[in-house]
Amino acid sequence: MAHPLKYLLILAFLAGSTLQAQKAFSIEGSLINITTKKPVEGALVQVLNSNYNAISDKKGGFKISIPHKKHITLLIKHASFDSKIKELDVNDTLNSIFVSISLTTKEILLNPVPITANNKPDTLVYSGKFSIYDFDFYEDKYILLTSENELKRSELKLADHNGKVLNTLKVPAEAGISKELFHDYMGYTNVICENAIYRIIVYENRLMIFSLNAKDFNSFVKPIIDTVNNKLIFSDYWKEYPSFNYYSFDEKNKTKSELISINNHDLLSIYNMEYYYLKPKDRLEAREIADEYKIDKKVAAALMTGFTKSLFYDPLYAPLFILKDTICIFDHYKDALFHFDKNGKKLDSVPISYNHPKNWREWKRLMLKDDIENTIYAVYAKDGHKYIKLIDHHDGKDKGKYKLQFHSGDKIKVRDGYIYYVYRPFESTQEKFLYRERITLSLKN
Repeated sequence: MAHPLKYLLILAFLAGSTLQAQKAFSIEGSLINITTKKPVEGALVQVLNSNYNAISDKKGGFKISIPHKKHITLLIKHASFDSKIKELDVNDTLNSIFVSISLTTKEILLNPVPITANNKPDTLVYSGKFSIYDFDFYEDKYILLTSENELKRSELKLADHNGKVLNTLKVPAEAGISKELFHDYMGYTNVICENAIYRIIVYENRLMIFSLNAKDFNSFVKPIIDTVNNKLIFSDYWKEYPSFNYYSFDEKNKTKSELISINNHDLLSIYNMEYYYLKPKDRLEAREIADEYKIDKKVAAALMTGFTKSLFYDPLYAPLFILKDTICIFDHYKDALFHFDKNGKKLDSVPISYNHPKNWREWKRLMLKDDIENTIYAVYAKDGHKYIKLIDHHDGKDKGKYKLQFHSGDKIKVRDGYIYYVYRPFESTQEKFLYRERITLSLKN
């Protein structure tokens, strides 16, 4: 059976969107060894705080196409060279820019480095005047969603890496309760509110927000997971239905192709039976609702009975990540990790079992990507502590775990080998602070 909302997304992508129709901009450049003057191949060049990146070729060249921005920060990483940050200010009239970047060979330390058993968390941002409810990264700074007491009166704050608040901006009262910060595929941070969605722009360390059309955002931006090889990778996921598909959309040719279908077959069978459990008059109502909203009658029935709100229903979770031009899909229902190349061609699949711990309650159905290190972690919980396992995106096996020092860390993210989270310290009555810990893996048991 086709996904009930699938046709809406297809029409939306073919029709185009004002949110997608931004001015295109191209970053081209070359990487060279500062000592030998030879080109550097295989370096990751990433637009910081976005999913846009490229790998340098044999001549050290790279090219990245992104929506036009006034300020761009490039991060260059290579196993044999020191990481480097390149800041670019872009004139509005330019369609492209060329940069030449020199890299310094990384020094290899031969002396052993001791690792202590207790990794003390760093308190990054804290205050007795406000709590942090969510956060996102912006270059070497943090965008914070904060409030003094409740999210009906929330504020956005920009803090530097030392925890100093650089700027504060109130979320309009008419937006209602602020729910979360959402980092979209273009690299923008958006604040999702009860009655509105705002895009956050940072200019000269000042926060600005612009109202977005919620319907357009939910149709044209939120479903897009990432980009690769001038293709948009998106899904027609709907939490009220136990089946969805991943697609690849070619922006040049305006063509769409299906990558994979994700299904929980056992749950789908139970879901579809809800229609047959209805009384005859209720079946008629389900058919009328289905005709009105152009959905399947079995979907209407499941919504009518409240099945998707019951203990028997578990929304699907099968995340997709792009790591160095390889599309990785973790299908927790087929217990398999699928690999696709940058053109959407299936390469292979390997079995996974990390999603079946001895105590099934430990698995939190959450995976995190470190965009800087290009690594994947799975999240678990035990005895009040959260912990993560490093999952090898080649063979699907876990390579070790790390436990957070504080209980009940929330809004967990990983970046550049650190785990970040929000936590209310024991001595605080209401304030939530932002912490981070260096990830030091213990060997797999």
